[in-house]
Amino acid sequence: MGCAAIPPPVRHTFFGLISLLWLLPAPAAACSCVELSAQDAFDQHAAVFEGRVVEVHRPDDPGGALRVVLDVVQHWKGVTTERVELSTPAASSLCGVSFEPETSWLVYAEAADGALSTDICHRTRPMADASEDLATLGAGVVPVEITEEDEVEPPADDDPPARGGCASCSSAPGRPAFGGLFALALGLLLIRRS
Repeated sequence: MGCAAIPPPVRHTFFGLISLLWLLPAPAAACSCVELSAQDAFDQHAAVFEGRVVEVHRPDDPGGALRVVLDVVQHWKGVTTERVELSTPAASSLCGVSFEPETSWLVYAEAADGALSTDICHRTRPMADASEDLATLGAGVVPVEITEEDEVEPPADDDPPARGGCASCSSAPGRPAFGGLFALALGLLLIRRS
């Protein structure tokens, strides 16, 4: 029994389908990264803080970066202000973090040229998923910025405290001491009895 020839219409359809598959774009590569421990992430990043998202600025280009503004709730490293701006890739396929306003995040960020950036490979995660990290990091520091608009009391003068209370019982210039009067009256009473 010999090989049967493929009829021309089937052969053209087959090669047409193969050609079409070749022209289709390749599927997008998903983000993959090596999982860091909380301690390794702390050691390897310039800034570590808990932040609440205030604003998210999306780029016109989907391959660009989101600019995210966060209010700092507490920090462990690299942050000294109450508000921070950072960037992350806009596409999740580029490991971008899906920041949304009014959400809280534990952020591990890199610093380059004075700007902070992060992605999901840095271990940045929602606070709801950060219990292991918080157990490793411990209590953070709450930032407090003092600006020119803040009313700050000047330091107290070195004036001595006003007299009052027990201090008024002590002898003062021009006044006999109460203790001295009592001793004098007791002495006179004893002399009379003798």
